[in-house]
Amino acid sequence: MDNTVTDAQLKQILNKGYKPESQARGNEVYYCRSERELGSRFERKICRTAARILEEEQQGKEETTNLERTGGNRLAK
Repeated sequence: MDNTVTDAQLKQILNKGYKPESQARGNEVYYCRSERELGSRFERKICRTAARILEEEQQGKEETTNLERTGGNRLAK
């Protein structure tokens, strides 16, 4: 059981295809999923903590907001 996330956050993580790793590392529970490598048919297993998954999602939302606000001009630099 992962006491570091709320039920809503856990549902969000599971909806992204992550599954709790059967064995926790240290005091943290790791969530894993298979991701296909870009340009390849091969998949690799990606494991992250709940905090890292949620942090990456927040960063992605912030990046999208920034791009929408600037009209994507930042990419042209």
